[in-house]
Amino acid sequence: MTASVRNRGTTRGVLAHAPGRFHSLLVAVDLTPISDRILARVARLPLADGARLTLLHVIAESLPVRHRRRAERDVKKALAAEARNLVKLLPLDARIELVVRVGATAKQIVACANAAKAELIVMGRGGGRALRNIFLGSTAERVIRRGTLPVLVVRLPARAPYSRSAIALDLDDTAPDIVAFMLRVLPPPRPRVAVIHAFDIPHVGSIYSSLSEEDAEEQHNEVAERTSREIAQLLATSLARADVRPDDVPTWRFHIRYDSPRLVIEKAVKKLETDLLVLGTHRYTGVAHLFLGTVAGDVLRRVACDVLVVPPRASRA
Repeated sequence: MTASVRNRGTTRGVLAHAPGRFHSLLVAVDLTPISDRILARVARLPLADGARLTLLHVIAESLPVRHRRRAERDVKKALAAEARNLVKLLPLDARIELVVRVGATAKQIVACANAAKAELIVMGRGGGRALRNIFLGSTAERVIRRGTLPVLVVRLPARAPYSRSAIALDLDDTAPDIVAFMLRVLPPPRPRVAVIHAFDIPHVGSIYSSLSEEDAEEQHNEVAERTSREIAQLLATSLARADVRPDDVPTWRFHIRYDSPRLVIEKAVKKLETDLLVLGTHRYTGVAHLFLGTVAGDVLRRVACDVLVVPPRASRA
């Protein structure tokens, strides 16, 4: 089932021609209370004039066939009601496509996003079944693993644009893509952004085992300072590639620590009261795809803020 709702006018459209704004989003809702948060956040994203939003609900394939027709009828009514409320907040001439599918949720979300040529998937993260989540992850995690598009996972009430953002970066060639996409989600004037990085010291368990506490602290500080310079250079390169004007560059706040990435990110998000965490992910295949998980997946389970996961450019090409 597919239907559409079009906005006939709103003052927000005057600002919607700015470059970098989104033209197509896939918004997955399960019609639980979290859906209100998802739609409220969508309304506060930088959307282009004429933007197309595909509002998707997936009916579980485990539902008996005899109940599906009634479920589809109820879902159509619920989606139409959500769309009527959402369209009032969207840019001029925005379009909402209502889509109902039956099947495996993550698979249907990715398929519909690809069909809609979406630039971003927006969804929530439910609790799910504990044992199933341990091995396979939540629906959001499975979408991230299966798909090639950035995914914004909403948890917090969306009362305003993001104002306490953080980005977790590695010193690798994925950083420019992650920074560039974050800048699309955070249009000017941009808030201060915390830059989180976890570093390691090679052979810390052997070569440095005899160091005193003061020597170890000095070693950590030296590595942290060197890493800070490398992160600063990486950010400068990323901004240059994204062709960001000097006035539109965020103020960076570095949070560089020695520990595992999972712990460093989790502690920083909590300490900084972050409302949006941006990070990249590396894709696994085979058995690793199912059981090893990713830093992004682990962080997604543990932090309480919204999370934007950006895959490598190669997988989005």
